[in-house]
Amino acid sequence: MNNKSVKIGVIGIGHLGRHHARILAEMEGPELVGISDINEEAGREMSEKYNVPFYKDYKELEGKVDAVTIVVPTFLHHQVARFFLERNVHTFIEKPITKTLEEANDLVKLAGEKQLTLQVGHVERFNAAILKLQSLVESPRFIECQRMGPFSPRIQDVGVVQDLMIHDIDIVLSLVKSPIKHIDAVGIPVLTDNEDIANAHIVFENGCIANLTASRISEDRIRKLRIFELDKYCSLDYANQAITLRRKTAEEKIIGEELEVHKAEPLWLELEHFITCINERKKPLVTIEDGKNALEVACEILEQVKHNLPSSR
Repeated sequence: MNNKSVKIGVIGIGHLGRHHARILAEMEGPELVGISDINEEAGREMSEKYNVPFYKDYKELEGKVDAVTIVVPTFLHHQVARFFLERNVHTFIEKPITKTLEEANDLVKLAGEKQLTLQVGHVERFNAAILKLQSLVESPRFIECQRMGPFSPRIQDVGVVQDLMIHDIDIVLSLVKSPIKHIDAVGIPVLTDNEDIANAHIVFENGCIANLTASRISEDRIRKLRIFELDKYCSLDYANQAITLRRKTAEEKIIGEELEVHKAEPLWLELEHFITCINERKKPLVTIEDGKNALEVACEILEQVKHNLPSSR
């Protein structure tokens, strides 16, 4: 990696933004030069911890940064990202890329015109087990995704599709190299005004079927992915970064093995990749187009969810 120091700021110091600040402060290469948040108390706490300036208004970072990571509520993504892209600042946006497809298309166009690195924070792509899995998957026939966890009042500006399921949408799209033929989806609000549990059934033109379930009102925290191919089956546990492979031998026997995975913190790998892409002018592993494609499928799922609601709330 090029050792050129990238001056970087973090916009939003909530639950996830705190981890951005920690990693960028500890990482060799980038220089964390500022933290911004409308919550002055939380922002100053982080700025003192990492000995960097605090700015209540993110616009004060203009002229001080080469890059930013944006970890604010989804409805603010487009506004904040556009401000920095217009000023030739490389930008990392946590998922989902934006609230609407129109906003995503606007950022795609702007980043292209400016030739800037624009990366979307689909962190599961940097899970060590997923990085290993990418080389194993050849032609998926059926994919089962489960992403469930207890309720947290922290995120209420989007429903479970854009909060959790979008991770699996992005992973599925990266594994299945085929256009989507049909989507069926259902979901219901339980504790918020948005859908809190949802299921999507996606049929691809090549015949592959993906079944995605996401819930933020479940007692247990589950992050599972299962992929079925001809003569083999992979089971992946995101939380433990583990893969079990089962395959059929020439003797018609089923053998299983736990694959070796070199575990690492996905967010660290993701932010490190962002810095590398800036310095080496490389295309990010998760491109702005990938983020837009995942959002497009999420929006279609949300349309289906609204259409299939048993009753309005």
